[in-house]
Amino acid sequence: MEKELTPLEKWNSLTLANNFIFCKVLEENPDVCKELLEMLLDIKIDRIEQPKSEQTFKTDFDSRGIRLDVYVKDGTGRCFDIEIQTSNYMQLAKRARYYQGLMDVDSIQFGQEYSALKDSYVIFLCLGDAFGHRLPVYTFRYRAEEDKNILMNDGTVNIFFNATMYDKMQSENLRSFFKYLCGKNSDDNFTDRLSALVERVKMNAQWRHRYMTIEQEIKLQARHLAQDMAKDMAQDMAKDIAQNMAQGIAKDMAQDMAQGIAKNMAQDIAQSKVDESKLETAKKMLENNIPAEIVAKCTGLEISQVDKLKQS
Repeated sequence: MEKELTPLEKWNSLTLANNFIFCKVLEENPDVCKELLEMLLDIKIDRIEQPKSEQTFKTDFDSRGIRLDVYVKDGTGRCFDIEIQTSNYMQLAKRARYYQGLMDVDSIQFGQEYSALKDSYVIFLCLGDAFGHRLPVYTFRYRAEEDKNILMNDGTVNIFFNATMYDKMQSENLRSFFKYLCGKNSDDNFTDRLSALVERVKMNAQWRHRYMTIEQEIKLQARHLAQDMAKDMAQDMAKDIAQNMAQGIAKDMAQDMAQGIAKNMAQDIAQSKVDESKLETAKKMLENNIPAEIVAKCTGLEISQVDKLKQS
């Protein structure tokens, strides 16, 4: 069994592929964010506004809010959302759709014409293949079903990079960047700068403390969720067993048997339900991008079981 890293050891081992580090590097270095966007999209950008990490959008009290990893606009008003995705590639398409909608709400003011909407890009940097077709990048724009040459030209673009296929990227710069993102050595001026900036972020004591606090909070919430679900499931199953027996047998007999036979049956069945509950809890935690190691520890599942859940 592998030794669990201490919070400090884990912090020191983080790379640009970590969400927290990625956001801090781009937020604190607008020039790097601009260069990365130009490289990813193969476009020229005159200037960008100050990047905002973990930007939150919410239309009203009852709506589902979102938190974008790195949100930035350029001098023309174009909007860019850059997301780092290390696992859990399910529902990325629906996420991109929702992100685009809320970005539009942020971009247009009351009374403005729809023509005021500028181009918007949602960019996922995935450390895996989001669509399973072994392409290095998937770019989506709306087209007419009847004639694929007819673009809707609504200005929205959704792009999903597959870092594992870095050797198939179109440019040397892209190949070097995604090779570096995958944790491999890359001799490139841009990735050398990124590496230095990552180390600078990790030297910041305030950010280190914040990261460790967030990690501990995630672990605590996950543990409480798993314990509460398992406890409730076990109690409900035991109660159902006793109630079902009372319907078919005299009430007094059911009460006596509930102390013996039903107790054992309830324990067996409840344990089965608890196991099912662990799997459901693990699925929910994975859907919320909680690392597999934390999921395994909080639910009591083997890491191999958690990995299978991620793959499915």
